[in-house]
Amino acid sequence: MREIQKISITNMVAENIRELIETEQYIPGQKLPTEAGFCQMWGVSRTSVREALRILQALGWVDIRPGKGSFVPDRPFPPKSQKNWYDSENAQFSDFMEVRFAIEPLAVRLSVKRAEPKEVAELFEIHQSFIRANEAHDLTKMIMLDELFHTKIMSYSKNPLLININKQLLNSFRIYRGESFTDSCVYHNAVQPHEQILQCFYVKDAEKAVLEMQRHLEITEADMRQIHGNQGEKKKFSGIVDKI
Repeated sequence: MREIQKISITNMVAENIRELIETEQYIPGQKLPTEAGFCQMWGVSRTSVREALRILQALGWVDIRPGKGSFVPDRPFPPKSQKNWYDSENAQFSDFMEVRFAIEPLAVRLSVKRAEPKEVAELFEIHQSFIRANEAHDLTKMIMLDELFHTKIMSYSKNPLLININKQLLNSFRIYRGESFTDSCVYHNAVQPHEQILQCFYVKDAEKAVLEMQRHLEITEADMRQIHGNQGEKKKFSGIVDKI
């Protein structure tokens, strides 16, 4: 019961912070209050604020800069009426998987070579939280942590173009990622692949990391096809930003 309350507070804090950004009470590039400031503002724990900021970072609403604090990204999400190059009303599940197969193996190859020890430790922490969420069958948290795991690997590549491509596609990926965790067997299937990828960071084996990422994506693709059956190819995604 205590864990459920904690998650509820974390989501509430995340939603409140995002509302402040959406209503432009904090504008692009502006520094957000400190963790202690948010704690005082809403009477919540620092742990809840920290988790909320990490969630918002994964969703692209907050830019956390080590040693400097949290900021509103310089490029906020565009208005829903604005058309982007990556938006497509006819995008199907297979289209998104083709993009993932192209950019994620490249990202993990670069990241294994370039990640600093503190970044590998951060990835380990995310994975441990993912395991706990899996054991608790906390689907909301699993979706967020899965996205954070993959987004961090992208960021460790230190390739700004790759990072930006991934950032712009996150909203569309998020819709199908959410569906992939609706089945208990499917969300359990993500734990071992993440573990194998993480081990590659420890031994600095970039080639094995590429293979493990490809296997992970193959499992994901098979799981989604199993969920939707023959409807998998017909499933369309709109890229709408979901509420937390």
